[in-house]
Amino acid sequence: MITRLRENQKIISLLKNSSRFLYQVFSQEFDMNVIFQRSFITTIALPALLILMLVGSAPVSAISVSGAKYMKSIPPGGTDTQKMTIGIGADEDPADVMVEVLGFGQTSNQVYTALSPDNDRSPYSARTFISLDTDTIHLEPGDKKEVTATISLPGNVGAGGRYAIIYIHALPGEGKSFTTAVNVPVLVTISGSSPTEAGSITRLDVGEVTIGQPISIITSFENTGDYHYYHTVNDVTLTDSIGNIIAQNSTLPSVYAIIPGNEVEFTVRPNVEDLPPGTYLVSSQVILESGQVLDEKTATFGIKESYAPPLTESSVTLSPGSPSTLSSPDGRYSVVFPQGAVFGDVEVALKPYSRDNLPAAPEGASLGATCFEITGLSGLLSKDATVQVTYSADDLALAGGDASQLKLSYWDTVQGMWVILPTQLTTQDMKLTATTNHLSVWAILITSSETTVPPTKTPLPALLNVTALIVATIISGYIFRQRK
Repeated sequence: MITRLRENQKIISLLKNSSRFLYQVFSQEFDMNVIFQRSFITTIALPALLILMLVGSAPVSAISVSGAKYMKSIPPGGTDTQKMTIGIGADEDPADVMVEVLGFGQTSNQVYTALSPDNDRSPYSARTFISLDTDTIHLEPGDKKEVTATISLPGNVGAGGRYAIIYIHALPGEGKSFTTAVNVPVLVTISGSSPTEAGSITRLDVGEVTIGQPISIITSFENTGDYHYYHTVNDVTLTDSIGNIIAQNSTLPSVYAIIPGNEVEFTVRPNVEDLPPGTYLVSSQVILESGQVLDEKTATFGIKESYAPPLTESSVTLSPGSPSTLSSPDGRYSVVFPQGAVFGDVEVALKPYSRDNLPAAPEGASLGATCFEITGLSGLLSKDATVQVTYSADDLALAGGDASQLKLSYWDTVQGMWVILPTQLTTQDMKLTATTNHLSVWAILITSSETTVPPTKTPLPALLNVTALIVATIISGYIFRQRK
């Protein structure tokens, strides 16, 4: 009894100390460099990760389906069946599962999607040809039950293929945060008929050409035939004004079938080096696995300023006892780390980053053209590094020709905000320089100010969750050490 009382007193004391620690952290009175020492990582960060893995998972009804695809031939007036075995794991809660026959659609990136009856208007739909022996089943933990779909084609069904999706999903139950669903694609070939494999490129778009960002060539393509096809390839050729081939790239063969009546997109980012200003020609072909060209389209686009491709990824290993420099092969980006910037050896990398994925610029600022990412360090540097970036003609144009408005900025993932740094400018070599202890996603922002954006206050429920997690982690670390 006395031992237990002493243990409880120690835990109460630990809670009090934890409260002081949390207050210091959230009031920004705590030296944040301390939390990145090895002692913090081993006693708090790792137990926190374990707790997140244990308590962060939400209840879910996870269903499994065998017989999750039908792809056979049926003659006009013929019938076939598809048996599907539906089950849940032995550690799952009881679940009610619904089975529905819906239309067959595709997203622009070719993923199959189920269409409601109101939206299923395809002349190649098989939805009305399919019936189920049941549309609802109840499963206890570890149960498996069979559902049979009967596919009956009319005598005047026509040629080619017919398509539907059998949508299987667990109904939400008490305590369920979300449920899983399975799409069972049904691809029927009408035997004895001659299918038509055809297609049309409906749009060829080069998009905006931005220095330091990949050139994206988007081909929109529609299956205009009456039959599906797999392993379709989009081949793109880029030539200059006198016909010299600059780049030729292809997509990997499509893993999804392209269903009649659906329009999908192919995106090719050609491997190009520096391009001078001028007019260029792009040719796009969509090709079947057999080599048959379904359609071809050409378009021209212009480049007003010399184009430079995205930076090539580079890396360096930092050591506490020596300075290091991380720079891109073309010299446009560099990060100089002083001696003692890290506590242990760590590899950091400089990587390209898509401008399309950048968070929106804060009020009073706008995004420039240049962005990149520095990865490899989970916390802050103990000493500031110097970041230097060559801004582009596109950055300058977005700033209205005023280079003084270009500021180096990083995205603070913890506070969910852009931090705009005091930035030194040298116009002779188009360099921007800033110091920081934060490695993250970086971008050039256009603004007349050099201030950080006020952080968004953490909502109270989220703050309480974080507080509870840290307190629980500290206690678990204490108990773990006591039991060793």
